[in-house]
Amino acid sequence: MPIYEYRCERCNATFEKLIFKGEENRVKCPECGSKAVKKLMSAASFMGPSIGTCAADAPKGFS
Repeated sequence: MPIYEYRCERCNATFEKLIFKGEENRVKCPECGSKAVKKLMSAASFMGPSIGTCAADAPKGFS
């Protein structure tokens, strides 16, 4: 269930929406109710099994 960022083509509002499978075509702007929305490119966030740790060790001399 990814969160996507959208921009309304009618009122230019930008918003995020949690999308469940099959809901991609039902997204509406929360400001004006328009279905004329465009999905934006946004940064992804990934979490690994070791929350709070780095994926690789720091080079010598760095902590």
